[in-house]
Amino acid sequence: MKTKTIIREAKDTDYFTVKEAAKELGINVQSIRDHLTKGNLRTYKFKSLTLLSKKEVEDWKEFQK
Repeated sequence: MKTKTIIREAKDTDYFTVKEAAKELGINVQSIRDHLTKGNLRTYKFKSLTLLSKKEVEDWKEFQK
């Protein structure tokens, strides 16, 4: 994961878990992890969770169309 930001607070309305992001994009969890490793999507760490911005996931979804 190339682009990782540590956050102090996470709202459900702002972030997806990796599993939720994969479901939103219609791909499996390993594929989303591959995209994270390549730096295609930014990750956010909150405690032990790896999160993705809902806006960035939705933008990525539109870009992939």
